[in-house]
Amino acid sequence: MELEFFNMSIIKFQKLSYEDVPMLFKWFNLSHVQEYYSLRYWSKDEVLHKLEPYITGEKPVSGFLIKIDDKAVGYIQTYKVIDFPWDNQDLPNEIINNSAGIDLFIGDAALLGKGFGYKIIDQFLAESIWPEFNYCIVDPQINNKPAIRCYEKLGFKQHKIIETKDALNIDTYLMLMIKHKDNILA
Repeated sequence: MELEFFNMSIIKFQKLSYEDVPMLFKWFNLSHVQEYYSLRYWSKDEVLHKLEPYITGEKPVSGFLIKIDDKAVGYIQTYKVIDFPWDNQDLPNEIINNSAGIDLFIGDAALLGKGFGYKIIDQFLAESIWPEFNYCIVDPQINNKPAIRCYEKLGFKQHKIIETKDALNIDTYLMLMIKHKDNILA
């Protein structure tokens, strides 16, 4: 998919289903996804165990396949920040009670570094976050420079760097970044 064609491309967010688990298994085990998202090798059963509560609604996380022109290219999920707080987040109640968090990755390596992340996130915010929430919070690892640049271009502002444990129980630093829905870029 060429970048100049991207402006005419159609982005859709398809609710996660059991049929998507094999694709997510493949993506979770790609090196560029493991670097900042999945962090290690995942078996099919582990991927299913992680995603099944999102599919069934047992866990308050909504997962979606990202599709461009009907081709699955990545994954995005959202949740209420009040349900999944960070330690030492230092957020006022106004933000905690009115915020969604998002996590995402682009699985199709051919799309990395070409501006697709910006358009995907911008559209997801407009369709899925702003109708219900006043704030959106992201938490990239501090060494994930491409994601941080993308979020900054979208108008997210750094709130705080926090020390936490990653999925492997290893100390890591995350940059909490906040965007208010009225901070819409032209």
